[in-house]
Amino acid sequence: MDVLEKQRFYQLKFTAGKIVNAVIEVERTGDVKDARKSASKALEAACGTKFPIGRLALIYGGKQLADGMKIHEYSIKHNDTLVVHLKALVLDDPVDSINSEDISVTVTPDNGLVSPLPMPLTNPDVQMMDTVASKLADADMGTREPNAEPAPCDQCDGNINSKCKSCGCVYCGQKDEEDKTLACDECGRFYHMRCLPEPITELPADDWYCEFCVNDPNVVISGETKLDLSNSRKAKMPSAKQTKSWGGGMACASASKTCTIVGKDHVGPIPGVHVGQAWRYRLQVTASGVHRPPVGGISGSSTSPAVSIVLAGGYPEDEDRGEEFTYTGSGGYDLSGNKRTAKVQTSDQELTRQNRSLALACAAEVDDINGAEAADWKLSTPVRVCRSYKIAKKHPEFAPEVGVRYDGIYRVVKYWRQKGESGHYVWRYLFRRDDVEPAPWTAEGKANIERWGLTLFDESPAAVEAKAAKASVKRVRKETAAAGLTRTKKVYTCTPSPELLEMIRLDEANRRMWTTMADATYESIGKYLEALCENALVCPICQELVQQPVTTSCGHSICNPCLCKAMKQYGVICPICRSDIADMGSVENVRSTMNHDLVTILKALIPSYGKGWEVKPKVIGIQRAVRSGKIVDE
Repeated sequence: MDVLEKQRFYQLKFTAGKIVNAVIEVERTGDVKDARKSASKALEAACGTKFPIGRLALIYGGKQLADGMKIHEYSIKHNDTLVVHLKALVLDDPVDSINSEDISVTVTPDNGLVSPLPMPLTNPDVQMMDTVASKLADADMGTREPNAEPAPCDQCDGNINSKCKSCGCVYCGQKDEEDKTLACDECGRFYHMRCLPEPITELPADDWYCEFCVNDPNVVISGETKLDLSNSRKAKMPSAKQTKSWGGGMACASASKTCTIVGKDHVGPIPGVHVGQAWRYRLQVTASGVHRPPVGGISGSSTSPAVSIVLAGGYPEDEDRGEEFTYTGSGGYDLSGNKRTAKVQTSDQELTRQNRSLALACAAEVDDINGAEAADWKLSTPVRVCRSYKIAKKHPEFAPEVGVRYDGIYRVVKYWRQKGESGHYVWRYLFRRDDVEPAPWTAEGKANIERWGLTLFDESPAAVEAKAAKASVKRVRKETAAAGLTRTKKVYTCTPSPELLEMIRLDEANRRMWTTMADATYESIGKYLEALCENALVCPICQELVQQPVTTSCGHSICNPCLCKAMKQYGVICPICRSDIADMGSVENVRSTMNHDLVTILKALIPSYGKGWEVKPKVIGIQRAVRSGKIVDE
């Protein structure tokens, strides 16, 4: 065959598992059927059995090659490998239609095998492949006599008198007493019954496993059985004997809620939070909006005055006198390693970042060297102050028993720079209380806490489990009713003031919402504002408290910009209930519309509401005409 003629053919590798490996030549323009014919001939030449072409399937790249397709259409290249699969015989066909040549194999004694009996037609595939596999296996191993001895041991060369733990007993290495030798059903090694750690005299009736393969019931855990960790390494560590809660599930928790009633830079009291309210964890203080940073003690930046601080006694220079206290700025500790080990100041504090924000809160010019004092300290920026239970070590008379407590508004009187106890300079700030509500440690403050029903706020996992462990309320009520007793609980119920009720009466567009709010009861003004600002008046588009609110004809309040954008995209329908709101006019009309009654109510409840945007009056027709130059009909 010359070179030009060879270029017309593919030379493909042919494989049928581990049985046959051969090379076939297929014409480049040939189809799949020609390739199956070549594979059948190669298979017949390799194992001496004729396989019907119709039962051979060629597989390439995980796909079966279909008849009528060309070889090159499957992107088969030179020296690629094809896999041949023998299709199963359909037994539903009549026996007469089955060619005996397709299902019978003739084996001669020359091949080293005994001629098999005539094969039944019930399952010819199994017999055919078994015969071919056996024949090819003998061809790979070499021709062997039927009664040939097994291969000798590689370790002892089959010497029956030598000790060998590979073909003899694993313990003693001897090869005697074969009738009393056990073979492990897992590893296959041999063991004398007399040599076992616990010798036996009778052969086991079931499967037998050696000590190296048997499953230890003390280690292997069966279904629905708990693992015994009493002897584990972790159970022997010193930390296993400690009983401290380590945060009660909140040590590594993150904030799951953000205050939406006011912004993060809100100055002054938080609406709905009274003096004396306490929280168990700092994350809960963050969620309330009283003090946003979950770890830092100062909430502020170098460009804006501080709005809140937490007095926790982190520096030895801190002094607390209740109505006044001296606060030490932040910085000076080396926090490159573990924060808990940073107990000694290693550098001077600088009037930057949070320290500068406290200086900006003072009603005086910022002095980076000597500090300053306010001429009128009541003109300083109001700062929310929280006290932590940690200051009880120095001043227990002003500290809460647990958690963090809100103690009202303080103002910066002066600030200065001095050398601290560690020998490094620190910035100190004098705060003075300026709040209409009495301090929580006074008799009036304690009376307000009792009257308002202020309790320790705790929604940690440990607290939830403690509540679940208590007796059922229904069972307690049943027992008290059976004893003829009445069980009452003193709960503070929030009711709007007469002024607020008059504002609500004027808001006719939201009458349905205000009626629903009036039917419910709230334990505090904070709960009332939370239900109003985080549920009833949440914009369905931006999911925030409505800004520049517009109340639709169906009674839903939506942000003006959000409603205009929705009307441009989806038409004049309500984004909540899909009602027709064509009576509100076009987008231009809606853009100049605002529910001023609702704005008045929100400003009364939240003093900082609406500061980010100007409340523009409704543009009347004549004004629009003057700007556009169009003539307005009389």
